[in-house]
Amino acid sequence: MHKVILFRGGMFGDVVLSMLNKKYVRSIYPLKNVRERYVMKKFYNFSLEKKYKYVEKMDGYTLSHDTDFCKKINEDQVVQIFCSDTKMLTHMADRFWIFNEYESVAHVKKDLQLNKDKTLAQDFEAWQTFHVFKNRFDIKNIYKKNFVDDLQKSFEIYDYNWAKTIHNIWLTKSTMEKFGKYLYNYEQTKTHSAVATQQ
Repeated sequence: MHKVILFRGGMFGDVVLSMLNKKYVRSIYPLKNVRERYVMKKFYNFSLEKKYKYVEKMDGYTLSHDTDFCKKINEDQVVQIFCSDTKMLTHMADRFWIFNEYESVAHVKKDLQLNKDKTLAQDFEAWQTFHVFKNRFDIKNIYKKNFVDDLQKSFEIYDYNWAKTIHNIWLTKSTMEKFGKYLYNYEQTKTHSAVATQQ
């Protein structure tokens, strides 16, 4: 049965998909999925008829941000990603701003009417509280080494070793990015302190 992974941008849906089956991945460095598997992330480009045809023709897992459409299909075909650790939602929102192209960012800002009084993190929390699907997967442990064990409780993993390998590669890259950001902030703080002292 074809199953749709429903998530908000930034909530690691692409990472999850890449762990489930080697055939979903077109590149490891950098990690990118086969386009046909994530085309419905931009669901607003498709008519209702084309969405139904897509769901019928696909197999395995695909990605979508289309909450309304996911309510129209068989509930057993949808797995919703959410995060019970709401402190992580701000980080996920940051990921969306960083990793998405301008077109997607502009669409989301306009569609969700985001502003200084309504942030993306707040929208994430409202979305996962209001929309509760039958099948849900809690993404809170994605930065832990045993994450794949969580994953296989909600998804069919074609190759456990592949999933572990992809997760380890992603985790290492994410850790390096976090460390790089920490070093940059540290150096900036040091520079500003030095300038202030000289003044």
